Amino acid sequence: MKEKYGNQILKEITKEVMAAIESGDLGQWVKPWQTYGYPKNAKTKQKYGMFNSFLLTNSLVRHGFTYPIWATAKQWKSLGYLPNEGETERAAVLFPYHIEAPIWPRKKKIKDAEEDFLEKEKEEEPLYFKTYKNYKAFPTFNIEQMNLPESEYPLYVKKIREKSLDQVASFVQAIDHRMETPFFGRAQYLVSIDAILMPKKEHFEMEADYWNTYLHELGHWTGARHRLNRDLSNARSSYAFEELVAELCSVIFAGEFGLSGNLQHKEYIGSWLRILENNLHALMKAGWLAMEAVDYLKAEAKRNNCDPACGSINTKIH
Repeated sequence: MKEKYGNQILKEITKEVMAAIESGDLGQWVKPWQTYGYPKNAKTKQKYGMFNSFLLTNSLVRHGFTYPIWATAKQWKSLGYLPNEGETERAAVLFPYHIEAPIWPRKKKIKDAEEDFLEKEKEEEPLYFKTYKNYKAFPTFNIEQMNLPESEYPLYVKKIREKSLDQVASFVQAIDHRMETPFFGRAQYLVSIDAILMPKKEHFEMEADYWNTYLHELGHWTGARHRLNRDLSNARSSYAFEELVAELCSVIFAGEFGLSGNLQHKEYIGSWLRILENNLHALMKAGWLAMEAVDYLKAEAKRNNCDPACGSINTKIH
């Protein structure tokens, strides 16, 4: 698979997510997850990472599929299924790989006795090798494109049980953290005192908005130096990127808990768009860090005898 194909996919899905953020319709990615869960590989049974989940969900919505089960043609064949006549791949997933490029010393101009300056080339060893990350794209088929009888769908498709807001509250309360309720002010995580400030529920239009916001702030909380050690400085670029990580953390939980309230803070939309526009890999990195934060919070809740019963998302790219 050509490397530029992987970069093309990075650009396309980033553009789609930017459009969803700008239009305020980030929730469109969440709705399918609330019914049948995150996109999953039919062969490995593993859930895809955040970036590929966006990519596959976009294809799911665009082509009118219902079930988020995907695999390559080779993987489907190993399971005993073939594409229906006329079907072609409707999506592709990205996997990272690394290449080592040699770094050569600069050519030096050497003074010659008979000429002013000459370029003299020598056979030299590279100074060192630099590692670069690239992405390979693997075309995939949805389960509904395969010659798989519907009677066998339950082998691969499982419907998600609806979760109540009480379950969300129990999950949040099981995480050992400091929370204070300010009389005025917005929700925020204060690094200086390692505490989350959350306005009262009645200050939100919907209770779901309250919990989406709380989970967003818990996403920030995981980034403290003694936890996952992300850059929580007030520098404009790092601050905006951290806000994107926290919001994606909230988006992931919204899908798992079935929260359908407000999923994005309008004051950050402009900065998110600038980040995504200027850095092709920003969405990939932010998604990975958000999933790391989600798994950290789940581990904390489980350690305090609270299982969110929503499964762990794979923190790798696939």
